Parts: sequence; C-alpha cells; structure tokens
Amino acid sequence: MKFIQILEEPIEPGGLVKWVPSVPGGLGGWLDDTRLTSHNHEQHLRDAFDYRVRTRKEGGRESWLGLSIHFDEPLSIPAIRAALSQWIDRHEVLRSHVIIKADGLHRLSTPPGTVRLKMGRIGWYSESGPLLEQIAGAFDRATAPMQWPAYMFATVGRESSFTLLFAADHSLVDGYSLIMAQHELITLYRAARDRTDPALPEVGSYVDFSAQERRLADQTGADHPSVSTWTSFLKTGAGDMPAFQTPAANTAVDEPPDPAVDVPQESLSGVIVDDDSANRFTAVCSEAGGTLTAGILAAFAIVHHRRTGDREFRCVLPRHTRNEQRWLTALGWFVAVAPFCLDMSDSPTFDQAVSRATEELKRARQGASLPFLRVADLIGYRGEPQFVISFIDTRYAPGAAEADSGRATVIRSHSYARNEVFIWINRTPSGMRFSARFPRESHVGEVVGPTLIADPEARTAPGVIAREEGPVHAYLHNFAEFVRSVGDASTFGSTV
Repeated sequence: MKFIQILEEPIEPGGLVKWVPSVPGGLGGWLDDTRLTSHNHEQHLRDAFDYRVRTRKEGGRESWLGLSIHFDEPLSIPAIRAALSQWIDRHEVLRSHVIIKADGLHRLSTPPGTVRLKMGRIGWYSESGPLLEQIAGAFDRATAPMQWPAYMFATVGRESSFTLLFAADHSLVDGYSLIMAQHELITLYRAARDRTDPALPEVGSYVDFSAQERRLADQTGADHPSVSTWTSFLKTGAGDMPAFQTPAANTAVDEPPDPAVDVPQESLSGVIVDDDSANRFTAVCSEAGGTLTAGILAAFAIVHHRRTGDREFRCVLPRHTRNEQRWLTALGWFVAVAPFCLDMSDSPTFDQAVSRATEELKRARQGASLPFLRVADLIGYRGEPQFVISFIDTRYAPGAAEADSGRATVIRSHSYARNEVFIWINRTPSGMRFSARFPRESHVGEVVGPTLIADPEARTAPGVIAREEGPVHAYLHNFAEFVRSVGDASTFGSTV
C-alpha cells in the first residue's frame, strides 16, 4: 500500500463532490466531556493556536493524513452517504472536539446519529492536475485542528467507477488507522449498497485511550525508565535530537515554519525491492538473529556509517501504542516515539549490526513507554524529533493485497518543516516500499511526483552521486542498493 504526498499520483478525472460533516445547531448542542486530552493532541492544538495568534490565520499549518480508495463501479449516492455516516458513528474521535480556554482544555462530544453530511457538487474535471489541486486545497482548508470538523470526504464520480477520498488532521488519525480504515470504508459501502450487515468487529474509542494515557502519564515522575532512556540518548553523540545532515540541517530556526513564506518539503516515494527480494533479505535478518525491523535499521546504520564515518547511528522511531485489542482498528493518534542509537565505531558487518539493532530495539522500547512530551516536561527539554525512520508491515491488514495492488493509497499533506527528515518503510504484499519528506534538494520549480531514485539501475554507476541529487536522495538510493545486495546473497528459496 502506497503512502504518498497527495500530488504525487494522479486521480482519474470526473465529477468532484465534497462531503462535509455538520451537526444541527453547531457545537452549542454538544455535551461537555470530562475525558482528558493526550499530550500529542494538546501540543498539536497549542501549536495551532500559536500559529493563529502569530499570523491571524486559521489554517495553513497543513498536517493531515488521508485515504484514496478506488471503486470499479458507479457511485451510489445513498450508499456512500450511509457508509460515511456509519463510519463517523463508529469512531468517536470524529464526533469529539477539544477547545482551548483560559482555564485549560475543554472537550465536547456528540452522540452517534447526530452528525449529518452536507453534499456539495464542485464540478466536472477533465484533467487530473486541476482536480488534484482542488482536492488538496480543500483538504488543507478543512483540516485545521482548532475547528470542527477537522476532516472531510470527497468523491470523484465517473460512468463506471469512482474514487473516495478522506483527509483528517493528524490529531484524529495516524498511518496505521488509515491502513485499517480502507477495509472498513469498503465494507461499509458494499453493505449499504447491498443492504446487508457489514459485520465489522467492535472498536474502542481513541477519546477513551487519550484519557487513560494522559492520566497514567501525568502520575509518573522522573524515576520512570523512559526518562533515563531519553536522557541518556540526548547526551550521546553530538547530543540533542539527531539530525540528518541536509543543507538545511544547520539552519537557525527562530520561528516555526510558515507556509506563506517557506518552501514545502520535497517528497519521494517508490519501491525498494519486490516480494521475493524482501523475503530473501528477511531470511538473512533471521539468520543473524533479528527481525525485519532490526535488519532495516541495521541497513540504514551501515549506509549512514559508510557515507559519513560517524561512530554512532542515531534516529527516532515511531512506535504504535495499540496495546489492547479494542484499539487495533480505532481511528486516532496512537503513536509514541523511541530513541535509537547503534554503535558503529568498529564498522560492524551486517550480521553484527542486526544483532546490535535487536538489542537496541529492546532497550529503546522503554523510551516509548511514556509520551515523549511528558518526558520532555520532566527533564525540561524543548526540542522535537528531526530525523525519524518508521517501519510498518501491512501484509496482515484486512484487504492488504487489494490495497497494495492499487485499490487504496494513504495520502498526506505538504510539510513546511525546515529541518525534518522523515522516512517511512512499508513491507507490503508486493515487496518493500519507501516514502520520504525532507528539505528540498531538487530545483524549486520541479514538479512533485513519484520517483525511481531508489532503483540502483537509475544511476550510472553504484556509489556515484549525480550532481542533481542531494544527500537524502543518495541515502535512499544507497539503502535500496544495500538491501538488494544483502537479499541477492541469500540462498532463501533456492531450488538448487
């Protein structure tokens, strides 16, 4: 399943309709809700509030995630309305809103069955480019975190097919939410169309999870293991949060990024290896006593060491917090972060790096056992992750094969961060995919689009960096090249 910036892949033209949630009477009729807000959500809201005060703008801090789902059948208006309404009823986070007041945060919620969908016909598009620009702009405006709804839907209808699109502010969803959501939305639509029971399992509420996580985190003190784990990490190497050495990495950042003046980050996505090669790479990782996750991090560490000579490889890892069955398919921001530091001083072999990564993942798990913002509060730290590597295996999600073959795509907004480098590696039924965002390296005038830069065959010679490529392009290329070389050396699946 692809994870791409929305402008990276065209959508077949057609008739564009927006679907905007509303509640008669607005927020005035909502119920007071005493459940606490997560640290992630609170900081996200306060950042948005600071942006509003500084710029007097409501939106513009694009931080949304979403879905694009293709259906090979004509659009049924009654069925899509019913499916989206049932999905909003299913996930309480879409019916809850947090407001910043002078005395703190105040949550309001509305019961199932109270949200209506307003259908608005935008027009017919005969070209993909203007259609994508219209959708992206609408999503940017509709997902401001201080408003409700901070999400919206759209459909693009054609004679014999249609595309369903959804976008929500990051405070409402994470990547795993959307990987699971594509199956739910397809199931709900088909059930509404056929007038059958969707038979989806019961799901928990992220609002409940937020309250539970916040209550437990606020009860902890500086003696929590996560605090010592992060304190040690922030003192290693060059200290502070690790940063990928892009041309912008040392740029002073006195003010948060502003889309009105800052250039959006560059975005890359593509395929690293196919399924057979991914299996061979995984087999080598297993022989070294590690998982695929450990192998991927070991590969990134080795490539980094070869390129820089650094004695340590440091990055930050997202880790999901869905530690109970009821949270597995819930929409929400179920993400913690963990520090990761690998000793590379002796230029270890891949097997040695995998072994070290396996042990470091066990240790780093403690770092994610408490929200980082709570840790930062306890130690008086004000920085944020700058170099993040995420890995997720989507092969076992419902409908994974169909989604990976092109039925569904996870989409994201632009980012205007000045120094951040985020890399996502996804193990899918077809192989291993990558996506990345980072400070722009290509010429500003270039069109954002899919790339084959990770394909070693796209380069004139291994290890030679073309002048037009920047450090992140080259890093991803060398990583893909290394993964392929490790897999090629494996005898896994050999019939000889």
